[in-house]
Amino acid sequence: MRNLFLKYLNNTITDEELKILCHYSQIDENDVELDIFLKEYFEAGTIPDNLVIYDRFDELKNDSWKSIEKRIKDDSNPIPIARSFKFKFSVAASLLILGSFSFYMISRFKIDKTSMIERQDIQPGKDRAKLIVPNGKVYNLNGDKHEIISDQGSIRYEDGNILTNIASKEFMTLVTPRGGNYKLTLSDGTRIWLNAESSLRYPTSFSGKERIVELKGEAYFEVAHNSRQPFIVNTAIQKVKVLGTSFNINAYDNENSTITTLVTGRVQINDKTDRLLQLLTPLQQASNNGTDIQVENVDTDLYTSWKDGTFRFRSTPLPDALRQIERWYDLDVDYKGIPSSIKIHASINRNSNLSTVIHALEKITGLNFNVKGRSVSLMK
Repeated sequence: MRNLFLKYLNNTITDEELKILCHYSQIDENDVELDIFLKEYFEAGTIPDNLVIYDRFDELKNDSWKSIEKRIKDDSNPIPIARSFKFKFSVAASLLILGSFSFYMISRFKIDKTSMIERQDIQPGKDRAKLIVPNGKVYNLNGDKHEIISDQGSIRYEDGNILTNIASKEFMTLVTPRGGNYKLTLSDGTRIWLNAESSLRYPTSFSGKERIVELKGEAYFEVAHNSRQPFIVNTAIQKVKVLGTSFNINAYDNENSTITTLVTGRVQINDKTDRLLQLLTPLQQASNNGTDIQVENVDTDLYTSWKDGTFRFRSTPLPDALRQIERWYDLDVDYKGIPSSIKIHASINRNSNLSTVIHALEKITGLNFNVKGRSVSLMK
């Protein structure tokens, strides 16, 4: 049951698994074991040593245990079961925020109706992009279409409808705006998830000794294996070379480093002159600022869950988290006065409206944000 409980807290539990957990939690004899699971979760070393924890931490922690246990049991109604949990409870069963001034756990929160009326709500991003073809024509990709596929002689949607016919070895550019993401399957079978405010330049078919694409922004790759034709991702400051593997690259201009996170396989990171910088093995991450490269072992879900519709933060400085939120909701955030000392630990559904996210951050961090149109600033 421990694994199911952790899935519940991290908002990754399936409908069937939630039914099992709810049934388990209804048995009184299991209360002791459930309490142990909760204690293990809180005491697993997720709190950085350098944080000053709120004085009432123990009291809040105890309240949180009771709240989560009650929440699981409340979710045990036989009909709405997981659907109601997974969609209504969009900020995860346990939203943890660690800050220099506070530590809170919220297993369920309600949006204040007055706050909702006063604050203009903004919808989350969705599947949308532009495909730019060599003759300059632009195709708007939106609506109920989620993916395009490069086939021999054409580009089609995942449902089989043809978008356009193409010549051999044409170079296309897929561009996502702020508030948009999109999926793409290349002619070799490689699948790519393109995050908000990103672009990918790629050929309609691969020839020669290498398969080369160019990335700006962020993308997740599942590369089709071909030992005779390595796959190369070019960004502004590096080249990532693979044969067949799964990895994420974050190469936004407004981030301090290009971050490569390897899920499976192996990748080779070179500089722009093709000099080897680093070899990565699974669960490793390389941060490259252009002059230095640092490698560490990481929980890859923290850096890839965006493609599955979730922001995941673990001891993430508040400004770093806000940059992700800014791109997804198409905002202009004024970072003046926003403290980087506040670090958050949270799982947030990317389908939540902005008001839900801002309201949660305000309640948890003790800060107040001013939202005017698409501008967000710290309220003085």
